Amino acid sequence: MRKIRMIVVGAAVAMLMLSGCAAQLSQEDRAMVDQAVAASKAASASADQAAASATKAETAASRAEAAATRAEAAATAADSAKMQAESASSMAAQSADKAAKAFEMGMKK
Repeated sequence: MRKIRMIVVGAAVAMLMLSGCAAQLSQEDRAMVDQAVAASKAASASADQAAASATKAETAASRAEAAATRAEAAATAADSAKMQAESASSMAAQSADKAAKAFEMGMKK
């Protein structure tokens, strides 16, 4: 982007230098120089807009990366919670089995 901007600025300076000599140019040549200066200004504005768009895209990519990191952390936490829930469920099932056996033993006595 900076190279393009420097080229555009260089072209604008060259056009300004040529426009200083434009007094001796014909009307057609003067119109061409004016047109070149206008094109140079338009190109500079386009380069500025492209640089701004690139900055916005970089910011958006950074935000997306941060969101992906947060989502990954949330998925890890959810997986950990699932494992804890499964462990608690297994322990509860074992306790229920023990309670049922104890109840049956109590009934047999």
